Amino acid sequence: MGDAKQAKNGGLEIDGVIKTASAEKLREFISRQAKYNDELQNAVFLEFAAGVKNTEGNKYLGIIQKALESAPTWEDGDHYYEEVLELDILDKWFDKAREHVGQGEYDEAILICKACIEEYSRWLYNAGKETATMFYSKYQSIPFDILEGMAKHANKREMFDYCLSEMNKKKYATAYFYDEFHRLLATMALKVDPDAFLALQDQLLANITDKSSDEVETVLRRKIDFYKRLGQSGKAQALLEENIQIDSFRLEVAERKIKKRDFQAAKQLINDLLLWEGKREHYLYRTCRKLLLDIALKEKDIPEVRKLAYGFIKDSFQQEYHEIYKATFAPGEWAAEREKLFLRYGDQKHFSNSAASLLAAESDAERLMQYIEEHLSPECIMKYHKFFAPAYPKETLKLFEEAVVSYAENNIGRSHYEHVFSMLQKMSKVKGGKKAALDLAAYLKARYKTRKTMVEILQRL
Repeated sequence: MGDAKQAKNGGLEIDGVIKTASAEKLREFISRQAKYNDELQNAVFLEFAAGVKNTEGNKYLGIIQKALESAPTWEDGDHYYEEVLELDILDKWFDKAREHVGQGEYDEAILICKACIEEYSRWLYNAGKETATMFYSKYQSIPFDILEGMAKHANKREMFDYCLSEMNKKKYATAYFYDEFHRLLATMALKVDPDAFLALQDQLLANITDKSSDEVETVLRRKIDFYKRLGQSGKAQALLEENIQIDSFRLEVAERKIKKRDFQAAKQLINDLLLWEGKREHYLYRTCRKLLLDIALKEKDIPEVRKLAYGFIKDSFQQEYHEIYKATFAPGEWAAEREKLFLRYGDQKHFSNSAASLLAAESDAERLMQYIEEHLSPECIMKYHKFFAPAYPKETLKLFEEAVVSYAENNIGRSHYEHVFSMLQKMSKVKGGKKAALDLAAYLKARYKTRKTMVEILQRL
């Protein structure tokens, strides 16, 4: 193949041709081509820009700025893409920055990261907030990750001052840059000026009127994390306890009191939160109930455990809480309660995953098999057969056969044939199922011999 290609090119290869050119002519050629070829131009910059010394300002700013000019924006209509987009040119520059770090060339890495931060934010600001939603948020965070990762090799004072002078520019109003600056600033402040960082956060807090807002939570969280990094966990805990008007802080304080076995104080914090109308966000309400259940278990308050655990499983089966709920009943009481749950989960007309999962958790293989038989479908048999197949292999194979035959009869197309193949694979793993699956495959190939794709796929069995 290589000889044929070489012969087609008159016996010439690119390496051989380049060797005949002088360095001067090669430079002229690359310079001329790069003016009209953005990809080549970027490749040249990536490879050789680090060698250019004594430039005024950051030499990478113009490079990144020009590279981003060809990136799509919301106005281009590219927002119709179903997935977020990647910016290949930024990925390449991030890799180049990491390469410089690996080689100990920290100044070059810092210049690249700064240029990516400054020019990407400027480009997003001019393109509009909607454009930011088109791209992965990693493009905001990665340059800060790289800078933070080499903090011990950087001039911390210079980087600290850079963050302070840069972060309040208008262009950083778009998409997360502000938080990233504060993250890097905190890392540098640990050694440079902790008090200045804390004073900045206090200044931000003073300008926010709603002390229960997300903005306040964000700033306070920065202070708390910073105190922890300083080794001042007492001050971090005090901030949490002084600001329990913020839901997440209140719950953290409650968790700490649970660890200290101050259950009454913890319950008071949690119950007060549950009483606040308008704050019953689903995740928050669930967290509160989980904490109350944890307390009830530690206090061995069986009626409370039963009530709280039932709240988690009354509408849908959940293994963890099912076991907790079951443990609150004597063996003689559980059978009747289990039946109530089963009837609550489903009816005779419709299949219920919760009802099936309950039977599986209870190791009631016979009844689960009967329930699957009543509501037979490929999905049901595929998901639940493992719970009853060991005890009832023949009956399981019969159910598989019925499900496969019905599905094959009513569905046409490659994706459906692949599903038939998957069912046969599952079937073959049941005791005695290998022969049964092969026999069923042979039957299907004979019955639907005009379905060439199906026959081809089933041949793989």
